[in-house]
Amino acid sequence: MDFETLLASLVNPGEDGPSPTIYDDLTTAHLDATSSRDAKIGESDNRIAELEAELVRTKLMNYELMIAAVAEPEESGNDGDNTNAEESDDIGDDDDFFTDKDED
Repeated sequence: MDFETLLASLVNPGEDGPSPTIYDDLTTAHLDATSSRDAKIGESDNRIAELEAELVRTKLMNYELMIAAVAEPEESGNDGDNTNAEESDDIGDDDDFFTDKDED
């Protein structure tokens, strides 16, 4: 019998009264429910630990990819963006951008 059924038989014992082993039966049913609950909690804790470890690995891979993406252009010598004015072609200021090069 499950815990709820045993408890209901204790609350409403009927004409004969509660079973002589009702308290032992309730204790056994409670321990079974508790051990089942503890097993499920243990499984959940293990799954949470696995997911946290996977998250850490994913964050590490993401960080390594970001570092590699930033470091890669510098290693090749051609970084693709012209942020350093000495290395880039002279593009002038905004007014030069809108004038025709043939006019100079």
